[in-house]
Amino acid sequence: MVAVPLLVLGARISGLATALFLAHQGFPVHVLERDPPVDGDPDVAVLPPHALRELAVLGLADAACAQAWEPVRLTHADAGTGALLRVADLGGTVRTRFGRPYVLVPHAVLRALLVAACAADEMVTVEYGRTAASVEDLGDAVLVIDDTGGSYRAEAVVGADGPGSRLRGHLGGGHAVSAPYLLHRAPGPAPPDGVLRLWSSPSLHVTHAEVPGGAGTVSVTVRVDALDEMHRDGVTAVVHRLMAATAPDVRAAAGEAVGTRPPRVLRHHMPLQRGARHRMTAVGAAAQPMLPHSAQAVAVDLLDAAALGRAFDHADGRIVPALDEYAHVRANPRAATAVRAHDFAALCHAEGLVRRMRDRLWRGDAVDATAAVVDAAGWGPVTGGPAGRPGPSDGRWPGGPMAG
Repeated sequence: MVAVPLLVLGARISGLATALFLAHQGFPVHVLERDPPVDGDPDVAVLPPHALRELAVLGLADAACAQAWEPVRLTHADAGTGALLRVADLGGTVRTRFGRPYVLVPHAVLRALLVAACAADEMVTVEYGRTAASVEDLGDAVLVIDDTGGSYRAEAVVGADGPGSRLRGHLGGGHAVSAPYLLHRAPGPAPPDGVLRLWSSPSLHVTHAEVPGGAGTVSVTVRVDALDEMHRDGVTAVVHRLMAATAPDVRAAAGEAVGTRPPRVLRHHMPLQRGARHRMTAVGAAAQPMLPHSAQAVAVDLLDAAALGRAFDHADGRIVPALDEYAHVRANPRAATAVRAHDFAALCHAEGLVRRMRDRLWRGDAVDATAAVVDAAGWGPVTGGPAGRPGPSDGRWPGGPMAG
């Protein structure tokens, strides 16, 4: 049995970021990381200004931005007709208002930066290709058995391993409360003009973005209404049938690549009953899975990880007070961000009267579209806008408007 002070159960970006923020405050961390150090993850992470501000604490913001795409604006149109619904200025407008840019960076790039930073930090040790098979709460410690049979007795355990985290059962609740959504990602042509494009219909939500090197990426989020049809015809056939009914520019962006990879299944979840219990807590999607429409999942990973590191610093390393402070600071902002993502998804897929009301709202001037895209309302008291203040938003355009 290995005795460790802080054990992080990690997956993708969340676990490595959590380890670095804890180590940044001077605490030794051991990570059981589900994925290998190098992978071909094709997803793209949205890094709004508040997420970049936290990456800057680790010294990684400039390196991430150097390999990122900064769109000049965002357009959101009807997927069926192509009619423009909303435009949000990004680029220099976001830099001026929020102090940092709004960028999109490939998950593989961001993860490579985190892997290298963990390797260079003497306070962090990582075992790749390991997951937790069981977690036992001992009260004054936590016993973890990994999938190879290795055992760890930890003074505290942080779940940063996504919606399937073994810690979720110990923290209670958090059950799924929405119909499933299927998220497809595929390569595609790069946008020709630096514009991040979105299209929505009652069945689909499509995003077209650029990745470094002049290529593009397309994500298609499908609202699952007809499970029988998908079981009968197959998911790929149904998605292509839905895409065939979209406007020509949607089909041109998505091409024939959508459906070549198995989709991810996502749902909206209730918040956990406890942000922390004894010597356990969770961050990011392990604490609150996010629907993809608002593109805030990676930002929440970073905000949670940074808040946890600060809580340990404030508590001088005392575990229970640190976990309690973290749960108090992040539970409500994280849940609010998840609700905005759920509400925005509902608006994207709206029909009938709700859809007509949505279109009138989005075409009006009352909504601060730029603030909504960067999710300024969700910055919270710890990571706010310039001078520590939350960014401006009237809250009437819930969430940010892209899948990711």
